[in-house]
Amino acid sequence: MEPDKYRILIVDDEADTADILAASISALTEFNVISFDDPNKALDSFISSPVDLVISDLEMPKIDGFQMIEKMKDRNINSDYIIVTGKKTMKVVVQARWLGVSYLFFKPVDIEELIEAIQTMYKRACYWEQRLQDIGVK
Repeated sequence: MEPDKYRILIVDDEADTADILAASISALTEFNVISFDDPNKALDSFISSPVDLVISDLEMPKIDGFQMIEKMKDRNINSDYIIVTGKKTMKVVVQARWLGVSYLFFKPVDIEELIEAIQTMYKRACYWEQRLQDIGVK
């Protein structure tokens, strides 16, 4: 998979935060990044065009990041997920693990650590795509 084919969806109810995160990831990688400040619009976009990775804030007013991810997983089991939150509780950690979130970052996020996590998930996606090609799928 070429890096520009790897699609990342960023969701944060604070538009500036979503835009800054998207701009930072775009500047530091070759990945295709889109962002939303409304989790319901992000969910609609995901349903019509699933992405490889979702990076979401946890606490949002309409639906929280966990609820949004549950709905996304119902539609596409192949996407990976990262949660970003300022809420440091055992409940958050346990829920993230139970939901199958790949990484959990506490605010403020170190962009270098986030990019490293994204690169790891990109490499994993490439690995599985290659396994499918090895058996004649895709």
